[in-house]
Amino acid sequence: MIKQKFPRAMSYALIVACASSVAACQVAGLKPEQSSSSEQTVSAAPQEVSSFNEPIYLLANPEVKDQIKAGKYKSGLEHFEKVGLTTKKPDGESYESFFTGTSGNDTIKAIGQGEHTHFSGVDLEVVPGQDGPLPLRPKSLGTGEVDILVGTTEGSDEFLVGSFITSVNSKPQPFYIGKGDADYARIKNFNKSKDSIILAGFPEQYQLKSVDGDFLISTKEGDLVAIVEGVDRLDVEGIYKEFGVSILK
Repeated sequence: MIKQKFPRAMSYALIVACASSVAACQVAGLKPEQSSSSEQTVSAAPQEVSSFNEPIYLLANPEVKDQIKAGKYKSGLEHFEKVGLTTKKPDGESYESFFTGTSGNDTIKAIGQGEHTHFSGVDLEVVPGQDGPLPLRPKSLGTGEVDILVGTTEGSDEFLVGSFITSVNSKPQPFYIGKGDADYARIKNFNKSKDSIILAGFPEQYQLKSVDGDFLISTKEGDLVAIVEGVDRLDVEGIYKEFGVSILK
């Protein structure tokens, strides 16, 4: 029984929908490895891209897919712009939006000021024809990329900087590993009272420190994962071992 409800934080928002498949999942060590997708091509500088992820929006809001089939909307994007940005669902929950990058350097911005927005500099794909409630996985791991994730100023945002266990992704892995300080996500407009960061793995596998008014997230080995601008401290809000993720706020 799966109700595609995406409450807080991209990982554990998505994870909640994945709960019935936990028994089949195994948490592996935090060892970077290439995903099944082909090697990424890195662009010279971050490029602003059209980053609305329609497949995940429809996965999170299946009623929208039904409305598209009925001819009420041409796409999930049209629904989001006309309805999702300003209107709540019949159950009172907000329509959640998902903005993801490419295998190159990206600047990811949301459309408008949605109430619940998810960001990832790495692209995520919904794998068709797979069993399990959440057939979601990263298309790359961000190696060699520098992505800029620009949060909203009004809603609550979740920033994903690593993968998590799903029915088609058995190992949680941090993004931006392999090039030291030369690949990472730069997170802007982070609001400590409303926003969250999702890590692959657990706090003891990371270095978390403040440097010159920003908050740096690196692996234990010192490989930079993310820079959170204008934030001097973040704390661990939750650890979800069955899905291999930790939440920072």
